[in-house]
Amino acid sequence: MFHLTTDFIAIQTGNYLIAITLLIYAWRNDRQLAWLMISGVLMGYAIEASQTTQHPPLYHYTQALIFLPGQVPLGIVLSWASIFFALFNTLKMLKAPYWLAPFIGGLIAVGLDLITDPAFVSLGFWVWENPVGWFGIPWFNYMGWFLIVASFIWGSNLAKTHIKPQNHSITWQLIRAFLPIVFTFCIFVPIMLVYMWAFAQHHFLPQQLVVGVFFTLVGLLVLKNIPLLKRDAAINYWTLLIPTYLILVSLLILFFSNLHNTHPELTIIIPVISTLILIFFLWPNLNLLLGIKSTEDLTVHSKKSKQATLLAFISTTLLILVIWQSYIAPKNSLIGPIELPADDAFLPNQEVQWWYWTGHLKTEQGREFGFETVFFTFDSFFIMRDQLIQTAVTDVQDNSFHFNEFIEFYLPKKLDKKFNLNAGDNNQVSAIGGGGKDKIHFEVDNYVVDLKMEEVKKPALHYGGDAHPYVFGGFTYYYSRVHMKTSGTIKIDDEIFEVSGTTWFDRQYGDLYQAIVQGWQWFAIELDDNRQIMLYDILGKTAEVEKSGSITDAQGNTRLLSRHEFSVKTLGKWKSPHTGCTYPSGWEVTVDEMKLTIMPQVKDQELRVKHHFWAGPEYWEGTNTVSGDVNGRAYVELNGFCRGIEGSYQLN
Repeated sequence: MFHLTTDFIAIQTGNYLIAITLLIYAWRNDRQLAWLMISGVLMGYAIEASQTTQHPPLYHYTQALIFLPGQVPLGIVLSWASIFFALFNTLKMLKAPYWLAPFIGGLIAVGLDLITDPAFVSLGFWVWENPVGWFGIPWFNYMGWFLIVASFIWGSNLAKTHIKPQNHSITWQLIRAFLPIVFTFCIFVPIMLVYMWAFAQHHFLPQQLVVGVFFTLVGLLVLKNIPLLKRDAAINYWTLLIPTYLILVSLLILFFSNLHNTHPELTIIIPVISTLILIFFLWPNLNLLLGIKSTEDLTVHSKKSKQATLLAFISTTLLILVIWQSYIAPKNSLIGPIELPADDAFLPNQEVQWWYWTGHLKTEQGREFGFETVFFTFDSFFIMRDQLIQTAVTDVQDNSFHFNEFIEFYLPKKLDKKFNLNAGDNNQVSAIGGGGKDKIHFEVDNYVVDLKMEEVKKPALHYGGDAHPYVFGGFTYYYSRVHMKTSGTIKIDDEIFEVSGTTWFDRQYGDLYQAIVQGWQWFAIELDDNRQIMLYDILGKTAEVEKSGSITDAQGNTRLLSRHEFSVKTLGKWKSPHTGCTYPSGWEVTVDEMKLTIMPQVKDQELRVKHHFWAGPEYWEGTNTVSGDVNGRAYVELNGFCRGIEGSYQLN
């Protein structure tokens, strides 16, 4: 049973009344348009139902005054009819060329979607299963909507021109009205299949880049051909009814709900796009609105309007960019001491951040595995908004190492005190959790790993839980859950193994660009006496050294280790047969008076880049044994020993 909220009932009641009113008006004044509206309703239902009945569905609706089969609200498909009414009437008054009309109609329709979707989704009227892209709405939604509207308009124009245009019998009216549905599907389906394969599944290019460039080109095409459009029509208030209603509702939701707080940038974006939409709808009436009566007035005004349009476009674009950068865009800066569990969540005001799990697992029979899962996010310069995700599993018995890598051109959703991270087709990698209780799933080669982990010690707050400035520039916040009890399964081919062990979780965020190009050695040491040690030293090309560490005792108390309180000596080398890079292999670590020997359980645990978007990362990270004064296990990461933009260690 769905619960109808008061705001939903009010909005949908208005939507129903407008659709019925416009249909009656069209039936009395333009019977062909009335049939096109009904055709739009049927096409809208077919497309909506095809999405909501997928397994799993791309999105689902939560409320409806009347639900059609497939859980599609009648109000949604009635909106299709109302929007088509406004578009066809506007294009008729503009007398747009048949080849230009689809681009104008599609662009206006997408503009309406850009303002209404974030507003309605914020109220929970419908829910996307993967809320990414434009304020939680995937980019392919807008590309698909453009193709549907543009194809339908194109098909309608062809039918009106070439299919018995002088015959007004009901038979030919129906043919001209419903044939565009077939035309639309013939264009929409193959193009969207290619688009989804290329950009939504395989990420050949960032979707936001593809969509942005596409609509920019469409906008420039329309602007270039504005002189071809008529603007001497009388105002048709029926045409303005649905766009005005949708704009007003979106603005009311924006300013009278919490939307302006959760997404303050929309306080600029929605009014600006709304203004552009109204300009499009009023363009056929521009002469009347400007008081232009004679040809001479029109000539003078046309010259001025071209200059004014170009100047307004440039000024508006610059103004939006300045306002965005100055007042709206998250400021990447210091944010005060670490707060848990709040800082487990994605932090939109940090340029670089990551969630990092490494661990040691055993079956009941003693078969050992190591694993790594990491989500990196990068948010800079407005267009660089992406994630790099890597997973790896070390099968000690098979002396084998398996890794996978994904790039996602969107950022995680900001949640309260938790994270929900995923990547790959059908969520090949996912990490859900926060507050010290996490769940991880990942697939690599013929291994499928599902783990649950829970902290049994309080988090270790490195640098006292506050920001730490690097000697080479930038800063970091850094904390670890050094001992998380872990259980789950590892499926190898068709065989499932129950496993248990421990996981080390690292969370780091801040101005980290300078750090990630330096190169480092990092050790996460878990001793059998229930102590945990973190050590790292960063060495860049200028030989600036930064070393630090911490030790957590059995009771969970963490103490900072200064650079003079530990030492790391390399015992051997290993040359990668894959990249030709040479890494340290084996270390003697001294902490206070305790001596430990750390040796790889598998020599080849090198993660190698498989994409072509930027240099690196290629690094070694894997499971190791610990022996000496105390036994245990360790995870070691070696970055900067291979080719790429990172600094490089000089091995003796």
